[in-house]
Amino acid sequence: MTRWNTRIAGLAATLALAGGAAYGTSLAGGDNAPIQPAAASKSRAGAHEPQNIADLVTQIDRYYGGTKNADGTWSASDSSPYAHDVHRVEKAAKRHLAEAGKRGARHGKKPAVVLDVDDTMLLTYDYEKATNFTYGTKSFTDYVSKADRGPVFGMPELVNYAKAHGVEVFFLTGSAEDVRAPFAKNLAKVGVTTPLDRTHLFLKDKVNPPAYLKEACGAGDAWKCDGAQYKAATRKYIESQGYDLVANIGDQESDFTGGYADRTFKLPNPMYKVS
Repeated sequence: MTRWNTRIAGLAATLALAGGAAYGTSLAGGDNAPIQPAAASKSRAGAHEPQNIADLVTQIDRYYGGTKNADGTWSASDSSPYAHDVHRVEKAAKRHLAEAGKRGARHGKKPAVVLDVDDTMLLTYDYEKATNFTYGTKSFTDYVSKADRGPVFGMPELVNYAKAHGVEVFFLTGSAEDVRAPFAKNLAKVGVTTPLDRTHLFLKDKVNPPAYLKEACGAGDAWKCDGAQYKAATRKYIESQGYDLVANIGDQESDFTGGYADRTFKLPNPMYKVS
């Protein structure tokens, strides 16, 4: 998995100075205050100068309704523009899944939905703030291993609804096999009641991949799949088990590359891009 929020060495320092954007630095109004709007730069050196990173960070914080907690972590607001956009997607997905469940019951099919995990089920806004929006494999593994992420607003309820209406639920993440236990624990912790065993929660195992994945992607040093190809191969496998993937829900365009789903639902995520 390639995360394109990985910066050159100097970027973290730039963000650390960007109007209190660094983790552990209070913005306006005290440690527990919500992010306040900041005036964007009105002048640039030239027509080709990109928008200032500090302004982008402020916009992201406002979008999530970011608030610094007493323990130094960051939370998004359930009344933020982000939450509003998430609920809009969920509403459409809920209608689609309910109808798919009815069709499946009428025609004897096995409708299913596949969902990404990071920023589709479990929110990483706090991690992005902690690392100044700079991804690192070790720091991310350490973070998710705590199994303490909050949910993407409304998503646990959506998957439970899908299951209750006859739609099987599968989770598909590009994260490595060694974080399976904390992923399953965290999903259950935020209220997911659908199965979280190995046949329903798929993680990337490059060393000892299952047969279907070894055939498509190789193994070990011979692994040849990028994140999108790995996910497409896994969706193909799910359908080979007799399921009709009626929906694919994710926060990255790469979650949908390669097909094997009747309809896709894109959740918002301005924090990083995965290829």
